[in-house]
Amino acid sequence: MLAWLLLLHAAVLPVVALLPLPRPARLALAVAVLFSLAWSWRTRASLHYPHAVRTLRWEAGGDCILWLASGEQLTARLAGRAFVMPWLVILYFDGWPRHLVLLPDMLAAQAFRQLRVRLRMELQQPATGKTSR
Repeated sequence: MLAWLLLLHAAVLPVVALLPLPRPARLALAVAVLFSLAWSWRTRASLHYPHAVRTLRWEAGGDCILWLASGEQLTARLAGRAFVMPWLVILYFDGWPRHLVLLPDMLAAQAFRQLRVRLRMELQQPATGKTSR
């Protein structure tokens, strides 16, 4: 996840440098991008953030049990949509304001494949990788 965050934020910095803006404005934008990187790392990628999801168990009825880094256990219902690609899965939950981003290196290859297949089967999503609604 850190590699993706670094890559995406690093790709924005050259664009900011080339913008036809005064130097102080470009500097402010670059600082904002770096702040975004730090915030994204802290809230999305770092397992030390108290609300970071450490473990997820998807129950048969569609409920998910989420264990957070703080030790808290939450139950959330998987929304009727997900973004599924071979290299990325984004899970959405009803009644929970956040989504969960999963990359292939975050779990075993077989488990990642099984998750993608189960999402497509249960959400009746085509294999195009588009979000189903």
